[in-house]
Amino acid sequence: MPEEQKKEEKKEEKKEQEKAPEEKSTPQAPAADKKETAAKKKRKINRLTLKEVEKRIQDVQEKMGSLTSRYGQQLLKQKEKLLRTGADNAANK
Repeated sequence: MPEEQKKEEKKEEKKEQEKAPEEKSTPQAPAADKKETAAKKKRKINRLTLKEVEKRIQDVQEKMGSLTSRYGQQLLKQKEKLLRTGADNAANK
């Protein structure tokens, strides 16, 4: 008899555990939140605008203390490239 009670208790615990995630689920996020997450989506360095590159350079400088990392170096190269192409485009107009 005690073994049967233990089995019953285990079954009840499993049922409660299965129900718990369902109860904790949150309602769907509003459309505004979805747009924010889409805007925060990671972008390749070569797809960033000059403003975005400068912001990321600033973030890396604050977090890492320098731009000696490979990521920091790539950001600097992209900034130089954007500045050159921007100057070329301005000269061609």
